[in-house]
Amino acid sequence: MQSSRWPHIVRREHGQTLVIGILFMTVLLGMVAMTVDVGLLFRDRRHLQNSADAMALAGVAELPTNPGQAVSRAQQWATNNGIASGDIKKIEVRTTGVPNDTLYVELEGNFGWIFGRVLGKTRSNVGADAAARIGSLSGGHNMMPWALLRGDTNCLDAVTGKAIFGATCQVKVGAQDGIGGWRGALDYDGNGGGSAEYRSNIIDGTVDWSYCIQGDPAPACAGSQTVVDALDGNKVGPTDQGILARWATGAKCDSNGNGKDDFNEVFTPTGQVTPAYSVACPDSPWLIIIPIITYESTPIKTVTIRGWTLAYLSSFACVGGTNCNGGKGHWEVSIEIADAAYSQTAGFLGNYDPTSGILIRRLIQ
Repeated sequence: MQSSRWPHIVRREHGQTLVIGILFMTVLLGMVAMTVDVGLLFRDRRHLQNSADAMALAGVAELPTNPGQAVSRAQQWATNNGIASGDIKKIEVRTTGVPNDTLYVELEGNFGWIFGRVLGKTRSNVGADAAARIGSLSGGHNMMPWALLRGDTNCLDAVTGKAIFGATCQVKVGAQDGIGGWRGALDYDGNGGGSAEYRSNIIDGTVDWSYCIQGDPAPACAGSQTVVDALDGNKVGPTDQGILARWATGAKCDSNGNGKDDFNEVFTPTGQVTPAYSVACPDSPWLIIIPIITYESTPIKTVTIRGWTLAYLSSFACVGGTNCNGGKGHWEVSIEIADAAYSQTAGFLGNYDPTSGILIRRLIQ
């Protein structure tokens, strides 16, 4: 009699196990489904944020002089990149430092839930906003008398000629393959001051004139202000003398006590594609600005400014000989690219100045 109950008990236990298993799988599948949906939701949110950032940066280049054109350029970017007009909630010109220096963009889309429908979720609003500001270069004494030549350095994209953030390269000062006697040095004031002036420019990083990227819409950007005189010669002695004297002014943000400002003490990552870094130490002698240039013919007498790079002055070394100051070698100066002038951050973005030769656009929101 007792033995006849065992099959019933076994069947009951098997049934309970099956029910528990089904419940567990249902919960697990529900969690996986919601995870997929939430992942897709965040993907859509990131897409809208990237689009808002790009629209703001595209339009702000027209400010402050052409507010209407700024809005049009932002809208055109959206059209060209598949952003539906219904997703554009707001594009407006605002004031941050001077009138009409900021472009604000707000996007809003609808996310359609897939698995979340079983929980009653059908559609949710997904939004993003961004603000970009146009300004002028301000603060610091960092303009180096060196150049990055398009097509001749791995710090620049070979196709677009734009700076590659995070790239390390040698500035073309004293390079053995100098072009027609020009080895990358610049004479900013055009007076031919020679080695002494070149050395001084490295030390204090100041220039007498405002210079412009060719095609910059700033009112003062015309004619010779986009052109810099080339400075002939190897400039062996003044290069290391200028750098050492510049560094001798002392570290400004040396938190680890190694006697210098390291890259991660001068710059901090923003987590964005552009601007990639913000400037944490604008007065550091390791912080430098170098123009991106092209030339028209040889021998090179003048070069044309195509852009600006914000960089870290990493090191310099004697190559091609054992004694650079003895004339048997030349200095190669190593830099690391942090950002480009059109998106500089922190202390380098001042109020818009129509006479400035360097205009900056950056995301501020």
